[in-house]
Amino acid sequence: DDPQILTMLRVLLTPLDIKLTILDAPLQFWDVLAEVAPDLLVLDVDMPHISGIELCRVVRSDPRWRELPVLFLTGRTDTATVQQVFAVGADDFVSKPIVGPELTTRITNRLERVHLFRSLAETDPLTGIANRRKSSQVLEQFLCLAARHQQPLSLAVLDLDHFKHVNTQYGHAGGDEVLRRLGDLLQRSFRSEDIVARWGGEEFVVGMLSATREVGVHRLAEVLEAWRREEFKRPEGTRFHVTFSAGVAAYPTDGTELHALYCAADAALYLAKNTGRNRVLPTGWEPEAGHTVQQVDIVLVDDDALFAHQLLDAMETRGYRTQWFTHGQGAVECLGGLQPSLRTSVILLDVDLPGLSGLAVLRRLADDGVLQHTRVIMLTGHTVEAEILEAWELGAFDHVAKPLSVPILMQRIRRTLQV
Repeated sequence: DDPQILTMLRVLLTPLDIKLTILDAPLQFWDVLAEVAPDLLVLDVDMPHISGIELCRVVRSDPRWRELPVLFLTGRTDTATVQQVFAVGADDFVSKPIVGPELTTRITNRLERVHLFRSLAETDPLTGIANRRKSSQVLEQFLCLAARHQQPLSLAVLDLDHFKHVNTQYGHAGGDEVLRRLGDLLQRSFRSEDIVARWGGEEFVVGMLSATREVGVHRLAEVLEAWRREEFKRPEGTRFHVTFSAGVAAYPTDGTELHALYCAADAALYLAKNTGRNRVLPTGWEPEAGHTVQQVDIVLVDDDALFAHQLLDAMETRGYRTQWFTHGQGAVECLGGLQPSLRTSVILLDVDLPGLSGLAVLRRLADDGVLQHTRVIMLTGHTVEAEILEAWELGAFDHVAKPLSVPILMQRIRRTLQV
């Protein structure tokens, strides 16, 4: 409550890049404490309305602030006061009149210890990313923000495939190297505002605020594709690769609390493990049912085998159910007619097909009413305006020119599925 002390603190600490929140109204203390969540609390022994000693005792009785460092400023240095200060849980005290260098040294030393202990308590020692305790706190904050601002939030749970085999074959040192590399890749692949954590063993968690479930699946799939390219060396020099499986859940569809979201994402992860591993699945994904009419997400009609395998791998990594045709006639027979055997949401249709051309296939599908429930993205190796215009007139939804970027095509597919 002393204006001179407050001014001195501001003058001493601001140049040290220490963010200072000054409060001279103790009745507002709890609201400000919850909002700021400081690394250090500086109290005066003698304050209006409540004594600093009593306030410190109450702070120490609250589990949220039990470990918050407290430094006292006091003009009373008698033995009884000093004993009281430490008895209620203070970590240090500075007597008045204040000596600037002494105060700044005590504060900076205390903050350095706080940051060190916090890092040790909140960081996974092997990978250097957040641990379960820290990430759970951040995820709870994400949930509050998502609820307050009506934002999407996605939670991914991923687990290394056959990790026990890695430890058995290459030793725990090899397993640790795999975990470190995955932690580093995850940290580099996500935004600073996301939270990446290791929750134990080979299980990792990623929280993405402002990301829908579809966006979360897309981001994790890109990480999986990069992870497949990571090479590891056996002791004798030969190389091996490791994959992971992941499940992605979304707030509020799959739950409004962290435990519910985690369980939903973990269930999707379990399904990914049981349907072949090495993939990312959203909650709600179901394996293909044994019905007469096969239902898939995407049909690819393209005779370029190398391109097709690359594209199919990218789509299946994201959990899409796919079907590939090398000729237009086969696609028409399965998708069209009075009794189609195949139904899909999106068709990727190459214009330059052997036999029945892409435009002819599109025309047949339009005549059979397939375009009423299916969107077609045309793939062209050359840009002929007349062909593109004809495709639009026949009912094509989009057009992508070859050679194309697979990540960009994935975004176009995702956008098409959302319309």
